[in-house]
Amino acid sequence: MIIVAIYGGLGNQMFQYATAKAVAERLGVELKLDLSLVNDRTPSPGFTFRNFELNAFNINESIAHSCEVRKFVPNLWNAGNIQKKLYKIWRLLNNIFFYYEKNKFQYEERIEDIQDNTYVFGYFQTELYFMKNRLNLLNIFELKDELNIESKAIDTLIQSINSVSVHIRRGDYVDSIYHSLYDSSYYQKAIEMIKIKIENPVFYFFSDDILWVKSQFKNLDIKKVFVELDNAQNPAVDLILMSHCKHNICANSSYSWWAAWLNINPEKMVIAPKKWFKSGPFAYNTYDLIPTEWLQI
Repeated sequence: MIIVAIYGGLGNQMFQYATAKAVAERLGVELKLDLSLVNDRTPSPGFTFRNFELNAFNINESIAHSCEVRKFVPNLWNAGNIQKKLYKIWRLLNNIFFYYEKNKFQYEERIEDIQDNTYVFGYFQTELYFMKNRLNLLNIFELKDELNIESKAIDTLIQSINSVSVHIRRGDYVDSIYHSLYDSSYYQKAIEMIKIKIENPVFYFFSDDILWVKSQFKNLDIKKVFVELDNAQNPAVDLILMSHCKHNICANSSYSWWAAWLNINPEKMVIAPKKWFKSGPFAYNTYDLIPTEWLQI
């Protein structure tokens, strides 16, 4: 059995699931999801609480019981060093394992050495972990429920024209000390690149702050639609609508990364920012994160 820690927003949860799913299928063992971290509501300064959101898709895996999880690890966010060391000894004595991602945004070859009975923890933000499993993931990451009438109308239209999703992430990025908040200049440059290559593009703007986006981009001389659907409780809907667009302009967000990755248009044009974080060692470290065929600016 493989147990994977699920935490963060929808995009992060998709990376964690996709990686662990690939590992479990390679080993031919059961995969279970540990939701204890995403469900943890322990107060933490600057931390954004999330909900389990993968259940919007065709996810059939079971949720790991807390008793199963505690055979492998303590509460990883609240355990002290002594408790973690005791668990390490426990795992050695009982032939069970803990895989912890060491190099964020970089593919780690040692994941190929994972054995059965392993608890997996990390972000795993590169397609190199699950690219061989792409066809299976395309089926899994489909909406479990039908779109409502309004969403279905937009979906039908974006699949019939040269639609381009434009994802603008604000929300917790506005006050974040880690994530860059891209202004209109990045998007305007990306839009111009699309206009040069794509005939009659129509730009569909998606955001968690669509009113701000409308105020910033309303005067752009392009064919545009500001998508204002009530999908706050189900962010997977907007993600799938973006993936059905012919082309994609991404934010520095795993959410729009997945929308572009799930886009099956063989001639898609995807633009993503080079800089993923404000500063630090990961700011420009996207050579494994961004697929080689995508454009970066």
